[in-house]
Amino acid sequence: MMLLSTLAFIVIVISAMAILVFRDWRINTGALGIQYLAVFALVALSWPVGMSVIKLIVGWMASAAIALSCLRQNKPDTSSESSASLIFRGLVGLLMIILIFLLAPDLQANFFPRLDLVIVQSGIMLIGMALVQLGTTSSAYLTIISLLSFLAGFEVIHAGLELSTLLAGLMVIVNLALALVGVYFISMEGELAPAPEEEGAE
Repeated sequence: MMLLSTLAFIVIVISAMAILVFRDWRINTGALGIQYLAVFALVALSWPVGMSVIKLIVGWMASAAIALSCLRQNKPDTSSESSASLIFRGLVGLLMIILIFLLAPDLQANFFPRLDLVIVQSGIMLIGMALVQLGTTSSAYLTIISLLSFLAGFEVIHAGLELSTLLAGLMVIVNLALALVGVYFISMEGELAPAPEEEGAE
């Protein structure tokens, strides 16, 4: 069990860093899907597997909806982004990881004594990285991905505290609603963006 939670935490750190650093929607949605797999593993430690699987399915549905919307909008390749931006976001992410490692033991002792330290670290990691991401982007799909990650972090911590079927169902609705809102705004963003031919004409 300890090995599983540790592996899930490592996956969460790597996927959260990938979402923060990179701006390619393929990497971001793929990392989000992998992130939900780790969330499932952590939630399954406290909840029945049947209820935990629901979170995995809903997470993958949300990731697929965002990925398909980005694919339909033919989002441009962001590989030309300056290395300074990548390095800056990477350093901010590393700073957040160090901060979470320093703060998590005190948070666990004072607020979540019933939870394992790795679960607290995982939940706070998702929440913290999501907040950093929200502060570094104005893109619709990255904003939705950040909000989904934030909710995933909340669910990891909540699952360890209590088993609530009602709240679990509510979180399913909220996650799916966020994904639908993301699809809408991604579509609107694509419609408002100038076509490549128009840019060339200017």
